Amino acid sequence: MISKLITLPYEFARLPLVIADGALSGKLSETSVPRVTLDRTLGSADKLAGTLLGNREIAERGAERLERSSKLRTAAQREEQAAATREEARETVADAREAAVQEREAAESRVTSGLQEAETAEARGKQEAVAKAARTASAKKAAADQRAAARTATIEQRKRNTESAAEAKKKSAQRGAKAELDDAREDAQSAAEARADAERLDDLGEAKKEQRKQG
Repeated sequence: MISKLITLPYEFARLPLVIADGALSGKLSETSVPRVTLDRTLGSADKLAGTLLGNREIAERGAERLERSSKLRTAAQREEQAAATREEARETVADAREAAVQEREAAESRVTSGLQEAETAEARGKQEAVAKAARTASAKKAAADQRAAARTATIEQRKRNTESAAEAKKKSAQRGAKAELDDAREDAQSAAEARADAERLDDLGEAKKEQRKQG
């Protein structure tokens, strides 16, 4: 009874704080700064008053409030750390995803660039092959034209040689025929002259015979 009478003024003195704690409990979380401050104030006051008044119940009530407030702060700090860790992990994952997206885009760009380079190289190779084939065909055509021209020149030369030989033979035959004709004319003329001489001789012989007869 005496102990309760001694502690009664203290209970009245802390009553405003208790009322304030009840008012804040519906509005603020237990880890908010006002409630933490109020818990520490009440806990410290109960612990000190219980010790001074020799009231173990009040002292234990204060110690429990301080311990509970400390645990709540520790839990809140751990939650904050966990939230920060989760946020950091989310940012890391997001950065990793962004890096992966950029790497994939870069790889796709390299692949696209490689395909374009391959297509360009293939097109260049085809153009070079076509140009080489055209040069080869042109060279072969030039060589074929040169051989054909050489064969044509040879044939023309042979033709000219043949024509020259034929013309020479023709002229030789013509010269031979003319010579034979001239010889034949000369022979005919000689024969005619011989016949004329023979006839003159015959006439002279007949005349001499007539003269001898008359004489």
